[in-house]
Amino acid sequence: MKKGFFKTVTGLVLTGALAISLAGCGKTETTQAKEGLEGLQDKGKIVVGMMAATPPYEFHSVENGKDEIIGSDIKLLEEVSKDLGVEYEIKDMDFDGLLVALQAGKIDMIISAISPTEEREKNADFSNVYYKDRHVMLVHKDNLDKYTSNESLAKAKIAAINSSVQAQIVQKEFPNAELKLLGKSTELALDLAANKVDAVLVDRPTATLLAKGNPKIAITELLYDDDTAGAAIAMPNGTDKELMDTINKTIERTKPEYEKWLTEAMEKVK
Repeated sequence: MKKGFFKTVTGLVLTGALAISLAGCGKTETTQAKEGLEGLQDKGKIVVGMMAATPPYEFHSVENGKDEIIGSDIKLLEEVSKDLGVEYEIKDMDFDGLLVALQAGKIDMIISAISPTEEREKNADFSNVYYKDRHVMLVHKDNLDKYTSNESLAKAKIAAINSSVQAQIVQKEFPNAELKLLGKSTELALDLAANKVDAVLVDRPTATLLAKGNPKIAITELLYDDDTAGAAIAMPNGTDKELMDTINKTIERTKPEYEKWLTEAMEKVK
């Protein structure tokens, strides 16, 4: 599935995948949710939140001096907006601010490889899952023979993206390890290459790109699953059924294409 990579990689992580905890926030309905499909079509545009630093899902690409956000999630967004009959606008923000912005009505939906978790489902409605992968541990190449099991990493310093599913996995699987939370996968890669952490946990597509982009980083054989269903689209609480059904139909229609979009996006990462 993966081929033809460029040498340098910018910020990566699934956000597969990922857990924001908004303590004390209950279910709320935004104006957008109440408007439904017809209301969105009258407005003519959806505002979509994402963290565009997570190749191959969404990331910035500069060609001929033009900066644009591309990736497999962008391909999905294009199909969603087409089926909804509206244009789209992207708001690029930190991952841990996405659900807050959704609840505040600043964005209409989140498409950023976000996974529905029990905590998140208190604060948003989720579409059907459009993609799921496993997670893998990365280590410094010099330590590939040292970290070969969970036991060898039991008291290690392990990094993951803040508010991510990977961070939850580390807390569950390695209760005695030191967890370092960082904002972007570029930071994960830099810390690992500089031996500031012993290991990094990311999804497999992200791991492939990080290792291709940095000769000091190696992929282990330590794989992990999470308890979530996979990546889905987050919508405000109380989202109109017709609107959600339309989005789910788009997801089902495009599922066979999504891995192809991932492959194409990986080839474009610089």
